[in-house]
Parts: sequence; structure tokens; C-alpha cells
Amino acid sequence: MPSEPSEKKSKSRAPNKRGAKNRVSSKKPTHVDEHVGKRLRLRRNLLGLSQDELARRIGLTSQLIQKYEAGETRISASRLYGIAEQLAVPITWFFDELGGKKRPSAESKQPSEAQDWSELVTKRESRQLLELYFGITDERLRRKLMEVAQLLKTTDVE
Repeated sequence: MPSEPSEKKSKSRAPNKRGAKNRVSSKKPTHVDEHVGKRLRLRRNLLGLSQDELARRIGLTSQLIQKYEAGETRISASRLYGIAEQLAVPITWFFDELGGKKRPSAESKQPSEAQDWSELVTKRESRQLLELYFGITDERLRRKLMEVAQLLKTTDVE
């Protein structure tokens, strides 16, 4: 029986092939990871936080936040929990509007209205325009601005 301890040693030093297949970090991010990243960017922008500020609050680098938001890097459950706390949302918020969606194929890249809105409000120009618009206190002027925007849109199409 003296051979048993040496067998255990060699087994423990040998790479665990089964474990290597199941490692999450070796997998490429999925459409779910991309969705969570977009939701992270959306919430951060809605709160007016920069990537640097969010990274500082949770003890990460802004580059990692950037990779999370781009869907290039998966977010672990514990890290997502910490991010959700900092952004004052329940962790389930990151999965809202995901439903049973699969990754869209190349020919069916028809974004939904919710996706359009999410992407729109993540742009600095959109948020700035909304802030300026709602900063106009006179309701009549706001309506006139909408009319001008409608005219500009139809002129652009022609």
C-alpha cells in the first residue's frame, strides 16, 4: 500500500482536463454577457458616472469596466452583485429585457425598440439634448422646438 500516496501526489499534480473544460474564464462571452454589459453602460450613463468613477468605487480599472460594457469580458456573480449595489439596482435589472432571446443571426439584425432606446440614451449627445430640452421651462417653446426638429428631419430625408 505504500504506492497509494505517490499515486495521489501524481494525480494532484496532473492537470485536471475535465476542470479545464468547465472553467468559465476560458469561454468566450455570450449574448447574455453582451446584454449585461449594455445594461451596465446604460445604468452608469443614466446616473452620470464615468467609467473611471465606477471603477474607483468598486476597486477595478476603467479598462475592465470598458471590457464589461463591450461584452468582451464576463462579469462574475460576486462582481455583478457589487456593481448592482453601487448602481442602486437589483441584480436582476441587468437581465431585464433579455427574456429567451438568442443571439440574432446576421440576416435578422432587426433591433427592438427597447434596444434602440437603450443604445440611444447611452450616447452623450442624446443625454445632453434631453437635458437641454427639459431645461426649457416654457412649454410653448418646447413644442416649437419639436416642430423645428420635425422640419429638420423631413428636410434631411429629401
